[in-house]
Parts: sequence; structure tokens; C-alpha cells
Amino acid sequence: MRSDCLLGYLVEGLLALAFLVPVCTCAERLNILAIGQVMPGECLVPMWFDADPLVSYVLIPTDIDVMGGVGVAGQRVMEDAWRRYIRIYFPKTRQALVQGFEFIIFPDGYIEPFTATQKSDIRYALENGLGSFVTMGGDMSGPTYKAYPGWKNSILYELMPIELTDNMKQDGSAFSIKVLKTDPALLSVFIPFGIERVSGSGFTYLYPREGTTTWARLFSSGLPSGAPGAWLVSWKCGPNGGYFWTVADDLDHPWWSFVRNEYNMDIFLNILLYSTGRTLPDDILMVHELRNTYWRYNQEKLLLLSLLEFVDRFGGNTRSLEEEIETVDQEKERSFDQYRAQEFEEASNTIDAAIERMLSTSENAMKLKDRALLWVYITEWLAVTGTISVSGSVLYSLLVKRRLYKEVMVTRSGV
Repeated sequence: MRSDCLLGYLVEGLLALAFLVPVCTCAERLNILAIGQVMPGECLVPMWFDADPLVSYVLIPTDIDVMGGVGVAGQRVMEDAWRRYIRIYFPKTRQALVQGFEFIIFPDGYIEPFTATQKSDIRYALENGLGSFVTMGGDMSGPTYKAYPGWKNSILYELMPIELTDNMKQDGSAFSIKVLKTDPALLSVFIPFGIERVSGSGFTYLYPREGTTTWARLFSSGLPSGAPGAWLVSWKCGPNGGYFWTVADDLDHPWWSFVRNEYNMDIFLNILLYSTGRTLPDDILMVHELRNTYWRYNQEKLLLLSLLEFVDRFGGNTRSLEEEIETVDQEKERSFDQYRAQEFEEASNTIDAAIERMLSTSENAMKLKDRALLWVYITEWLAVTGTISVSGSVLYSLLVKRRLYKEVMVTRSGV
């Protein structure tokens, strides 16, 4: 079998993990469809959405940078994979798209694998209430980049709040932003927490269309004097349409990283809440801490499940601990319900208690691991000790007592 096919199947196997997130069609949930470079490790979207109980999402990768992406597996193999994922996970009708989702995100949104009918369905959805968000800092940053031609030549281009022109350019310079629109406080609520001092790097020159709203502009020594300098731009796709957003950088660029901008998740979720007609949080700090706590809970649970799997391989009985995890998960779900009802203080107290119980369960798991490994250590000790004893006995017999040695006899002829 050819190596490119093997690599392709390996990549496809990794991608399949992304689709284990069920879509909930309950009215209180915010259902998101993410298309493009959306895999964990090259996009923060899965991490953000896992930390917010309001959000339910589906990922449809149509590009990948991990392991060299197309350059490693081959263009044909990867294009076939993208089309197969689209056939499986993209809604079959435009009505299903409109009814099943409220927002579509395109991080490095390569849309060439979609059929003309599917692109028409996306346009129909955007013109009938769905919001959308396209990043411009990567493969959308100019005519020579991968995703640009697909948007420029599609029926979706007319809905974009910016012009795709030959003047667009990807610039690797450092930048900061200045919030221009303060009402609603979608971005301005974060000004006291220093988002205008966050240093980013890598952006694209955006040229907003007439009638759009520039929420923030960027300042950089690399920005030409004639460039508009828009960073975040939006408008509505017609009287019944949803909000269409573009940003000058990308979600895997430094401005959006947790290292430089601890409010990255809250900023993006504010965009989603506003675009879908939901109320922005009154106490953003409490919500910020609560989302971080949910993220921490997810990490603690993953570590605990990995530990239980390890213990199970050595014969430890993990059933009681698994039951404890199920009980703790029920508390987590109660906190989620409180969060969705905007009972943030109650949700915080509930998830804090759940984490304490999870940590206690982790301690019990460590004790179980030590008991399971004790027999491994005893068995190894006995094996080593037995080997040393037998080897020592043989060596003593052969080299010290010399039981197997016989005195050399001398014959008469040898005298």
C-alpha cells in the first residue's frame, strides 16, 4: 500500500475524533457549525466551546496543517477525505441547516470541497438568520493563498462585509487594537482588563464595504498609511439575514492565545451571543471564571479517566470509581443547567463542589493504582530475587566448591 494512502488513513482516523460531539437541538443551546481548520491543536474553537455549556457544535474539517497536512498525505487523499466528511456531517437540506444551527464559523475556511448546491444552501441560511465568522489572517489573506479563490468566485462573496482585492496582503508585523464601537459593550467591556494592550502578530489588510461596522481597528508599524486598518468588521446579510463577521487575523494567531489574551474565549463567545440575539453577560468576570472552571473540570476528568484506564490494565477494579465519576457528572450537568438559566453564582458553587469531589476521586484512584502496582513490584522482586538465588547457587557450586571438577589422572606412560 502506498505511503500517502497510509498517511491519509491515519489523518482521517485522527479527524474522526472531532465528530464525537452531539448536536443538541434544544432551544436553549447555541448550535454551531465550524468549517475549515477546526481540529484541536490548530484551532481554539473546540477548547472554547467545551468550556461553555450553552454551546453545542459540529466540526467539519476541510483543511489541516498538522503533520504538514496535504503535503504529507497527498492532495487527492485529503480532498477525498474533506468531501466525505461534508457528505456525512453537513446538513442534507437548507431547511435542516437553518433549523439545526444558528452560526457558522470558518477558521481558514477552505470551501472548495463543497458543491455548488451546498454553497447555495449556506447562502440561503445566512440570508435567513444564521450568523457567520470568517478569519482573514491565514489562507484568506490574498489571491495567492489557498482559500481565497473559493470565496472570491462563489455566491458567498457578495455577503462578505469586506472586499477581496489584490491590495490585500498578509503582514507579520506586531499590532494592537483600538475598540471603536462601545455600544453594545461586546468588546468595550474588556477594555478595563487590557485587551487594547494585548500584542498580536500577523494580520491582513482588510477593506470594509460601505455600510459595514468596524468594531475595532489595529495599529501596527507595518500597516501602510493608505490601508483602512480594520480589525473586526461586521454587517447583516439583508433584512432577515444574520450577522457576518470578518477578523484581520486568525484564531490560531498570538492575539487569540491564552498566553497573551486570557479573555480570548469570552470575546469570541460575546460575538456569538450578540449575533444570535442573546443577552451579553452583566458580570463578565464571573462568567470568565466559570468558563475557566468548566475547562478545568474537563481536564481533571480526562486525567482521571486516563489513570483509570492505566489501573484497569493492571487488574485493578475501577467499577466503584467509575460510579463516583457518574455521580460527579450529574453535579456538573446541574451546574450546566444553572449556567444556561444565567444563575451564574449557583452554577459556580455547584461546579466548585463537583471539582472537589473529582479531586477526591482522583486521590482514591491513585491509591488503587498503588495497590495494583504493588503486586507488580512484588512479582518483579520475586523474579529478580529468584534469578539471583539460582545464579548464585550455580556459581557457588561451579567456582567455589567446584563439585563438578575432577582431579586429572596421570597415566603410567606419562611418568
